Amino acid sequence: MVEEALALIEERGNAGFTLREVARRIGVSHAAPYRHFPDKRALMAELAVQASTALAAQISAALEAAGGAGGDLRARFLAAGFAYVRFALEHPAPFHVMYSGEVDPEDPRVAAATSRSLGLLLGFIEEAQRAGAFPPGEPMALAVPIWAMHHGVATLAASGALSKAGPAELRRVSDDAHARLLDGLLLAAPGPPRA
Repeated sequence: MVEEALALIEERGNAGFTLREVARRIGVSHAAPYRHFPDKRALMAELAVQASTALAAQISAALEAAGGAGGDLRARFLAAGFAYVRFALEHPAPFHVMYSGEVDPEDPRVAAATSRSLGLLLGFIEEAQRAGAFPPGEPMALAVPIWAMHHGVATLAASGALSKAGPAELRRVSDDAHARLLDGLLLAAPGPPRA
């Protein structure tokens, strides 16, 4: 059922499917999906949980492959950024669902799944702060611009705005954008934003 819902989202977008349509496509009664999900919103929440969990696993694997905790900060930062971009390209429907207005971010299961990837980012920031590479302060204040960069490049790539970029070029674009952000963070002094 989950796979069919994702296929329908891929074809028609979030608004383009109903539980009734999912049931029809998998060959079960119209009432069958309601045994698992009380409504479409509950199914969307499950899709978001699965997507967030998969994204966190992909980012974690990229961080480990780039040297793990204590490894080269720049290599790990770029690897994590591109893992986010790759996830959006390889899994466009789940990526879209995670950030759709049809998913309640306050749902406890959704919040827990989302906190996994956010936790990886916050852990990375705290490590960089302890090493003196990032300015001291509230890690979430640095997480927001980093997350925005990850999400911005991923959304541009997934939407086709970077369609002429092949895999190697897309990696270069992602690495360049993330490196510029990292360089700014490394040089940033604590305090209010500069005008």
